[in-house]
Formats: sequence, structure tokens, C-alpha cells
Amino acid sequence: MLKRLFATRKRPYVPGINRPETIRLDLSGNILTLQMPPHSYDGWGPSREPPQINIYESYQYTDDSYEPEWRREGISSFEFLHRKWSFYGPPWRTQSYGTIFFNIFACRYDALPEGMSCFNPNHFEQITLRNLWYSGVLGGIQAPIHWRLRQESGATWLYFERHNDDLEPEPLQEILSTCLDCHLRIPVDDRYYLDLHFNYFGYVPAEYCLTNMNALRDAVLDSVQLELSSSAKERLAEAKRKWPDARASEHRDPEPWVFPKLRDGVEGEESYVVLEPGRPPVLTP
Repeated sequence: MLKRLFATRKRPYVPGINRPETIRLDLSGNILTLQMPPHSYDGWGPSREPPQINIYESYQYTDDSYEPEWRREGISSFEFLHRKWSFYGPPWRTQSYGTIFFNIFACRYDALPEGMSCFNPNHFEQITLRNLWYSGVLGGIQAPIHWRLRQESGATWLYFERHNDDLEPEPLQEILSTCLDCHLRIPVDDRYYLDLHFNYFGYVPAEYCLTNMNALRDAVLDSVQLELSSSAKERLAEAKRKWPDARASEHRDPEPWVFPKLRDGVEGEESYVVLEPGRPPVLTP
């Protein structure tokens, strides 16, 4: 409790940050391990996930068929791990300064054309950009930010961030700059990938907030390891034989996407009515 007694916005207190727990999950033979602080469960009990998860069980997935056509990407996913990490001040300040919500999703890209694979880095990049377009279709985001590649066991992993745009009034811009999303995408099969998602709800000063939240995020990301299953290794090797020169972009600036022009629906209409269609990225084998 001594650390919390002297906690400040510059040096907040995060329970268990120096005592990370090691998580090991068997995802249909793919072994995922990572280290992270314990869950801030606020009296609701610890967060526990099963040590073995079959990522091919279709009943676990939620697709987007319920969305209106203009928002329908063709993706299915389910969450199998979640954590919450709160950044606290001194004990007399009971509410936290800010919070990171961390989730891991298994994603199945149903819209992927035949002849494409997440193990092809160029195809995986296309999938990611298309997913970003659909996730930002209502506007208000800049993406991808801080795009970078990570090579692990012959596969290409993708890291990127989604930030709020800078169109809000000046007084809101600093706090909005601390509310962002960070993703690490890891391919595990031709149509399947993992999405490690950090969702920041930050505080001001933004400099202090982002320094602390990014340090926790980076410690978790640096610990992530994945040993592919034997069948996944075979599909990765097949992709390398089929596309020996395939590469993902080393650098990407935020995309100048064209989103739909919308108006609010009135009684008897959908929530949004499309005035002009947008232009989502097209998947190209």
C-alpha cells in the first residue's frame, strides 16, 4: 500500500504490475503464452479462461449477418480472454485515473476469397485494412497509426493503432488523445487469426497517461509467444511455397478512406440511412 500512498498521475499505482501472471492457452494445438498483471476485478471475482479452446467450434462465433448490408464485413469472432487494468492515485482517491481493457479474440474471416490466406503477409494486410474500414465506417477515427510488422516463427504479425480524429473542439482533444485502441494481429490458419486488443480510457495530462499505459501494453506485447500447431505450420509452409515473394508493408500512413455519407433515421427507418455509399477496400488474391 506504500506505493499507492505516493501514487500520482505521473507515477500511478497499478495493482500487481510487478508480479505478472503467466497465461498459457492451447488454441487447437496452437500454444499461446503471455505475461500480464492480474485482473482488476473490482469485487466481481478473478477472470479465468479455459486452458484449452477449440477455435474451430463454429457455435462460439458471432458473425455480422445482423448488420445492415453497408456495415456487413463478413467476419465472425469470439472473445476468450479479457482483463482490466486500472491506474490509481492515492487511497483517498477511490476512482481510478484511467483504465486499459484488454481482450483476445479468435477471428474467422468468412469473406476471404478462395486462394487467399492469412499466412500470406500481403493478404493479411488487406484483411486488416478492410477490417479497419468497416470498424471506422461511422467515422471519427484515424488508422492505421504506428503500423509495424513483427516476424515470429516464419509468420508476419501486424501491430497498429486506431486513434480518434482531431476534429473535436480543442478542450476535448487532449483527453480524446488518451482514448485509443491498439491491436496485435496473429495469423493461425488460412481464414483464422488472433486479435489482441488494448482499449485505453485515459486521463490527463496525456503525456503522463500514455507513457504509463504504453509501458504496460509493451510489457504484455513483448511477452507474447505463439507456437503454431503442426497443421498450422504445414499451411504456413504451403503459403510460403505458393507466394515466396509475398510481403506486408513496412510502413503505412493513416488511410484516406471514403466512408458512406449518412443521416439519422426517422421513425420506421434504420438507425442510419445511407445517402452516398462508401468505398471499402477490395480483397485481391
